[in-house]
Amino acid sequence: MSSQALRPVLPQRGVARVKNVLSGDTVVLLGKAAPGHPAPEVVFTFERVTAPRMASKANSNRDDPDAFPAREWLRKTCVGKNVSFETRKQGASAGDRVYGILHLPHPNGDGSQLNLAVETVRNGHAIPKVFGKSASMGSSSSGNAADGGENGAGGAADATNASDDNIDPEDPVQVYERQLQDAHQEAKAARVGVHSPHPLVRTIKNAGDDFTTQELVEKIKKFSSTGKVQCVIEYIFDGSRFRCQVTGPPELESAGIMFGSFTLILAGVASPRMGNPRATPPTTDEAFAVDAREFVSTRLLHRELDMTVY
Repeated sequence: MSSQALRPVLPQRGVARVKNVLSGDTVVLLGKAAPGHPAPEVVFTFERVTAPRMASKANSNRDDPDAFPAREWLRKTCVGKNVSFETRKQGASAGDRVYGILHLPHPNGDGSQLNLAVETVRNGHAIPKVFGKSASMGSSSSGNAADGGENGAGGAADATNASDDNIDPEDPVQVYERQLQDAHQEAKAARVGVHSPHPLVRTIKNAGDDFTTQELVEKIKKFSSTGKVQCVIEYIFDGSRFRCQVTGPPELESAGIMFGSFTLILAGVASPRMGNPRATPPTTDEAFAVDAREFVSTRLLHRELDMTVY
């Protein structure tokens, strides 16, 4: 085996833009594109916290309690914005997950920085990992729920021993651990997020399986006072086709289409199609398809928009 040092995915510190948010503790960071190449992407997970798991086919399209509010809080807070990152643990290739800390300028404009992991915990959308007195405060631990290492945020227990006053104020790891535990106690006292009596458990409904697109259009016209629907763009197929999820207005809850997932095609335009390597035979990208999807992704992915559908 080569003894050559492995190249890190990210430098120890830097600035990147948040492309999208995968869950309450994991985002995708977008780097600077080199000429003729797409911008590099890195999956970045908060160190030493675990958030509830989002719905997927593996869990019957049903969230762990508070998973969607956790994702939404982080999405609304940082998507499309530049953040300062500090890496703590990472793999050897650009496809590996990176663990660390993200900071965002405080919205009040006072020049201070928000630690997004700490604020996520403070809002009850994640829970600190467990560390006893025998654990080394200087070592990293990274088995987040996003990796399947925990059964959501409920799988983590209180780390009461980590809140001792016997910490070194010059040790950033110990300070961070203490901040997490203090934020956790605040969230528990306020009974917010996963600590609330009845956290939201979302079940995703898919067009074609749970409702038809015609039903969607008719119910929006009937139940929405504005005739529009609020959706989060969850995925970009190409420059004119997106997967959307219904998030409002609230009256659509009674219509049974809240959290409905459907494909939206922009009216009046057509964009080059991306190739499909799984097709028989495989198809290749049409000219400018990658550029078109990237153009749209950087502007619309994980944004919440008002839409008119027909």
